Amino acid sequence: MRRIFALLLMLLASAASAQIESTPDLRDLQHSRNMAMGGAYESLGYGAEAIGGNPAALSLFKRYQIEASGSWDIPQGFGFGSVGIADSTNVLAAGVTYTFATYGGTERRWAHLTTLGLAYAFGDLIHIGIAVRHHVLVGAANTNSVSMNAGVVAKPASWLSLGFSGHNLISVYQKDISRYFVASISSQILGQLTPAFDLRMDFNQPVVRLAYCAGIEWLIAQSFPVRIGYQFDGIANHQYLSGGIGWFSDGSGIDFSYRHELGGQEGRLISLTLKLQL
Repeated sequence: MRRIFALLLMLLASAASAQIESTPDLRDLQHSRNMAMGGAYESLGYGAEAIGGNPAALSLFKRYQIEASGSWDIPQGFGFGSVGIADSTNVLAAGVTYTFATYGGTERRWAHLTTLGLAYAFGDLIHIGIAVRHHVLVGAANTNSVSMNAGVVAKPASWLSLGFSGHNLISVYQKDISRYFVASISSQILGQLTPAFDLRMDFNQPVVRLAYCAGIEWLIAQSFPVRIGYQFDGIANHQYLSGGIGWFSDGSGIDFSYRHELGGQEGRLISLTLKLQL
């Protein structure tokens, strides 16, 4: 009987730990457009989020862009703010971002992330990229480490983008900085509709865990984007519906999004991004 009781206590402790760790983490550092589209963004490459996502997407569009973004999920106690600069007007596209994030529920962590990304395009067909990220985490989990992302984006047609990326390819043996891979696809239809889909793959457990992210953007009058998205995250056990709106002119503008968790810990996240293109 004592053994059975001890086993039940261990199972309850494991369940409680899993619940704590199911809060949003460093994979959720997405800007407003991406958040609104269910987290499907790695082959889009328009904003500074490409630096921490698939760095190959940095060279998809020629621009010099300054971007600031922030998100806050009150029920989860998850939030972050970031600033970034991207320059793809040269042969070698480059960008840098700094992000401060707080997350972890009762096991609170604070993260300072600095990321430098580079990308090179072989014509308009193949884009390759690499990013180096410095992590400083304090709180329930601590690290001062460097890891790397790398990716490729192919454009077999002007309206189609296919991407693949690897994240945290340098192991730092820290649970918040685990390795995963993303396959992505997006399209531009009649210059107004942009559907996107990302498949995130985690091979760190005996059974492969997957996250499915899908969204679509409808551009009204070439200035007012409306976005909706859905995400089923089998890695961290989340399910989200999201949506957002925005306004932009000549590449500069503002995006707003809201993400609603279905069940789980009932997260309610709002996000705002400001873009200035020079």
